[in-house]
Amino acid sequence: MANTLLEAYKKRLAISEAVYSRQHDGERMDSNRKLVVAKVLHNTNQFLKEAFGSESGATQRSAMGDY
Repeated sequence: MANTLLEAYKKRLAISEAVYSRQHDGERMDSNRKLVVAKVLHNTNQFLKEAFGSESGATQRSAMGDY
């Protein structure tokens, strides 16, 4: 799973690494930190899919009730 997460978010991780390197005097992110960032990105992606997906009732007009 770790490799698939790193592969799935490799473009975003590259951006994270660049920002991290600038903020930490050229230091590179270790593999644990990369994995944690990838997992956070994955969890955020899943949350947004659930919250704004077409099957989600919370964002549908019918979920507003009689207003």
